[in-house]
Amino acid sequence: MSKTRTRTTKASIARRLREGRGSGHFADYKPWLTIHDVPSTGIVTRIPGWKSGRLHHYLSEHFELAHHYQLEWSEAVIDIREQFPLLPLEKTLFISEKLGIRHPIDPKTKHPIVMTTDMLLTVRKGEDIGFIAHSIKPINKLNRRTLEKLQIEKHFFKDMGIEWSLITEQQINYDLVKNVEWIHTAKSLSCLGHINRDMVNKMQLVLYQALKQMDVPLAKVTLAMDEQYALPKGTCIQIVKHLIANRFWVIDMKQRVKATLDPLIIKENNYSIRGGLA
Repeated sequence: MSKTRTRTTKASIARRLREGRGSGHFADYKPWLTIHDVPSTGIVTRIPGWKSGRLHHYLSEHFELAHHYQLEWSEAVIDIREQFPLLPLEKTLFISEKLGIRHPIDPKTKHPIVMTTDMLLTVRKGEDIGFIAHSIKPINKLNRRTLEKLQIEKHFFKDMGIEWSLITEQQINYDLVKNVEWIHTAKSLSCLGHINRDMVNKMQLVLYQALKQMDVPLAKVTLAMDEQYALPKGTCIQIVKHLIANRFWVIDMKQRVKATLDPLIIKENNYSIRGGLA
């Protein structure tokens, strides 16, 4: 069933505020907009967050999701809050008037809309915790009007004392993105069905030694180990993904893993038989 855009009125803004939209952190955060609030004109995504422990809502075809994967891998990023509202509305109205830029309005109701930034990140800055705002736009979408709205966002966060950056495809490493996407569902053993900690403990050293000794593609090694140890097909490749996702095995994540074509180069094995970092 197709979705229709929720029209912006004073009442609809008040309702979202009552719902707690735009507030909370980690699993308690509620985006101002979700995939249910916008027309289904493109690919939208909901994906479980490693850091937040909740479903993230991404509204663009792939740039926001790609950047999400990058940030999931970053050890500096603690929390990701997408579709973060620039509130109060009066503040962006003031900034737009000051800059001489037309504030975005709902085309039907003519009511000013609550602007959002694509991601507000909670990050480690040395011993401190801070925030960074990211607006994500492909270069070919940076027309005059889009740049005007980005100016409002930039000044909003400047007034808040928060660093703001525009992210384009030039800041996205797609080898890293594809690698994180490849291992993303294997982060938690609870998502891996029959694979448990005892099995990981048993197989990790066997796999490590086999990968070090056999100069053949990763998928060929893991399939051979599945057969040798009478494991369901696909078990060992999932164990490998789990070990990488949790940084027990250190690889070069900026080089695309091609499981069916190349051997896996493990730079460091930090796995302890007790199931944690060695």
